[in-house]
Amino acid sequence: MKNPDKIETFNREIRNKIAGRRSPRRIWVTSLSFCLRRAALSTYLETFKYERTGEMLLGTLLHRWVQDNVDLEDIEFEVPLEYRISDGWVLVGRADAILGDRILEFKLKGFNQENGPGSLADMEEPSKIWKEQLNAYLNMAGLEEGYIYVFDRDGLDFRHFRVKRDREAFNKMIGRAKIVIKGVKELEQGKFPKGITPRYPWECKSCLFKPICRAVEDHEGSK
Repeated sequence: MKNPDKIETFNREIRNKIAGRRSPRRIWVTSLSFCLRRAALSTYLETFKYERTGEMLLGTLLHRWVQDNVDLEDIEFEVPLEYRISDGWVLVGRADAILGDRILEFKLKGFNQENGPGSLADMEEPSKIWKEQLNAYLNMAGLEEGYIYVFDRDGLDFRHFRVKRDREAFNKMIGRAKIVIKGVKELEQGKFPKGITPRYPWECKSCLFKPICRAVEDHEGSK
């Protein structure tokens, strides 16, 4: 029996999506700063766009506010960047802004003396994660210098910190991307990437994939 036209259209869309999923495969810069097992699962299941936290949404609002209130001829906002890792795999990201030959990243932060600097003025440098992400964008864009703008979430003030391009640090990030690629290939073969562990001890607490990892670990422990 012939399928109705709408079903044929639906089937064609699904086939196109599957074909597009295979190549190129994308890994996001931001995912490489955290648990690589999570990055592998997110890449394999294509759930990255659904994993936005409240902090990410606030950051999006900050980016929009800056874009709406800065009027410069030589500035470009939300600039997509790509770097080919290997056949079929591409590292992707989006720079908040490029001003001339410098990349700008905008970060929103609350301050609490119990877990860091108590104020924007006390902040000596931006976080390691912010710097490695900006450095990745510098290498992807072929630029030498960028700035991280940190906005005080409560005090409506900001500071900026200069970051110089570090090629060796970028090579290490590419190495992390290759671990993710290996994890995705294992998942495609029906294997769970058990050899990959979280980068920070607090990551599992709010991770979308915690039930999956726990189930696999419980199963392994019961053998």
